[in-house]
This record gives sequence, C-alpha cells and structure tokens, in this order.
Amino acid sequence: MAENYYDVLGVDKNASQDEIKAKFRELAKKYHPDVNAGSKEAEEKFKEVAEAYEVLSDPKKRQQYDATGSTDFGGGSSGSSNFNWQDFSHFDDINDIFNKIFGGGGGFGSNDTFFGGYSNQPDLDIYIRVNVTLEDAYYGSSKQVKYRRNATCEACKGTGAVNGKLITCPTCHGTGQERVTRGQGFFKVVSVTTCRTCNGRGKIPQTPCPTCKGTGYIPKMENITINIPKGADTNIKLRISKMGNSFGGVTGDLYCVLYVQGNSSIKRSGDNLYIKTSITFPTAALGGEEEIQLFKEKFKLTIPPGTQPDDVLRIKGAGMPHLNSRGSGDLLVVTKLEVPKHLTSKEKELIEELKGEPVKKSWFHI
Repeated sequence: MAENYYDVLGVDKNASQDEIKAKFRELAKKYHPDVNAGSKEAEEKFKEVAEAYEVLSDPKKRQQYDATGSTDFGGGSSGSSNFNWQDFSHFDDINDIFNKIFGGGGGFGSNDTFFGGYSNQPDLDIYIRVNVTLEDAYYGSSKQVKYRRNATCEACKGTGAVNGKLITCPTCHGTGQERVTRGQGFFKVVSVTTCRTCNGRGKIPQTPCPTCKGTGYIPKMENITINIPKGADTNIKLRISKMGNSFGGVTGDLYCVLYVQGNSSIKRSGDNLYIKTSITFPTAALGGEEEIQLFKEKFKLTIPPGTQPDDVLRIKGAGMPHLNSRGSGDLLVVTKLEVPKHLTSKEKELIEELKGEPVKKSWFHI
C-alpha cells in the first residue's frame, strides 16, 4: 500500500473531514471494481483509497498517523493498517461497500451516485437516476423503473426471528453499540461503533428466520411505474414512499433523480425553449407568418417586416410548463435566412434590380 495516505486521497494534510469524505467518495466511485471489471490496477487502487480513508476518517487514528507515521492501531508492527480488504470481498456492489464504510449509504443509480451519513441504522433510502427526454418533460409521462432493494421478509414480518421472538444482544447488551479498545500501555484508543452482532438493533432473533437467515429482509428486484410531471428538470427528485430498503421492520423511501436529456434541435433555458427556423428573403423583408412545430404542437409565428438573420422572435406561453404551477415559459425562435441555391432567369433579374444596377438586356428582350 502507498506510504502517504494524504497523497492517496489527493488531499492536503490539513484537509477537513468533509473534504476527506468527499474525495474518498469520488475516488471510490472511480476505481470501484463494479465499474472497472477485470482491472487489477483499479482493484488495487480501490484498496489503497479505502485503507487511506479508514485511517484518515477516524480522528484518533489520524492523530496517531500524523504524529508517528504509523498505521499500527493494534500494537502490531509499524506500517501495517488494520484495514482488511477481505471485509469487503463478499458484497455485491458499490452500495454494499459504502454501507460497510459509512455505516449506511443511499442507493447507487446509472451514471449518477448518492450516500448517507453515519448512523446506528443503515440509511434505508435509495436514490436512482432516471433519464427522460425533453418531450417527456414537456408533456409529462410515465416511466418503468427497475432497481434492487432489500424488502421486508414476509415470513418473519421483518423481525428476522421465527414467531418474531427477539432476545437482548449478548455483545452490546441491548445498547446497539460496541466499545472497541486498541493499543497497549499508555497509548490506547477507544472507539464506539455499531454492534457487529445486532447491527445496532440491540436485539437478535432467538431463532433466526430460515427464509431471510435472521436479517429481516430479502433481496428483491422491483419494476414500478413513476409519473414524470410536466416541466420536470434535471435533478428533480421524485419520492416514492416505502419503496426503499427495509431493516428492523422499517422501510425507507425511493428517490428517483431525473436527468432530462438534451435535444439537438431544441435548447432549454429555465422554462424557455429555443429553436431555429428558416425564412425566405421576401418574408424577412416584407413580413408574414410561419408555422412552427414543437414536438406535436404547431404554433403561428408572426414575422415583422425587416426581420434580420439571428433575430429572436417570441411565442408567449409555448415553452416548457412551469413545474407545480400554472402557465408556461416562452418559445423563442431564432430566424435563419434561407438563400436559394438555384434561381430562375426572372429571379436573377429581380435580384439585380434590387442591387440598383441596370439589367443587361439580350437581343430577344428588344
């Protein structure tokens, strides 16, 4: 492993705990084996990052590391951390890794990540990213969403015990916490952690439920329909109650974080939409009307006389609907001058006359 944990995380020696945590999350996501399948280099890097965080995130361990340069927090030989990669080897995905490291983390959706903080009980809420088109956001729509969660075991009603019978945890004596003492002699470090036996509940099954093996939950794939509201924008969170993870008979919520995809021909700015349209020179010079199509809608655009290329004309109320309120933004139309590539003889003569130059007549015009 690397010698300098600050270098591993890419933070200054005076970095705050929030900075260390944020950097760890960024690097753990980057190097996690789930997103670097088959890469031994990424796996080793992830181990280094996790070990560095394990030390620097603990104020007492960090203090000893800063003072002595030692990562021996159990009285062993210097240079060997207590971090054990095998503790993480049995987890299925990055959600489980962060649950282990942070004491509970939120769900991990596509292209997008969200994590919980320290707690005796895992963060039961799940966050997933949902991609929607600009048209979906304009009209509102429904989407099918698939994700994995830990659902309440129906056999034991989430207690983890046959007939729901629980007993006081012998490890923590019902407190849900363990006091762990490391070191020897005058230098000892005492830390309080979530009880490894009962996971902070303070009680354990008298007889573990055979269906869930005493956990109180079972893995389940969900396939649900969510409603995308009109006017939805990127980073809007839709909450679906009681569809998160379950633990100890309590179920969290599902949060669908929307990502509105870009459109090559339509640009969005708040609730205003921008599109381009081509108009002919006579229409630009004399004025007129053009039909503008936006998704399935058609609007009439009034072209004032003397309209110039790249002028912006407004159709009020034709833009994106306001989220959770009445009304809509505007549709802003950027004019582009349409120049014909092929002209008839008559058209050429007329254009020459507009230039103010005499037209040369051929013999058959006499």
